[in-house]
Amino acid sequence: MKALLLEKVHDVAVEALRSAGLEVETVGTALKESELSAKLKGVEILGIRSKTQVTDKVLQENPQLVAVGAFCIGTNQVALEPAAR
Repeated sequence: MKALLLEKVHDVAVEALRSAGLEVETVGTALKESELSAKLKGVEILGIRSKTQVTDKVLQENPQLVAVGAFCIGTNQVALEPAAR
């Protein structure tokens, strides 16, 4: 499985996922909707912080996603209803 971690998610999370056998790619910034959707091709796990917006469109274009982790306070940047589907 492959994970994409954005916005400088802490190195402890990167190492934990790698130790669990995941391939991990990191990007130090938030991505705009179209950039995010394109970057998610082949990714099953997404980790974000507060600036990335995981919209319904991003989720629809990437049905292979199995998890979105919010490494921040709250989840208002994730379209929760579509994510639950």
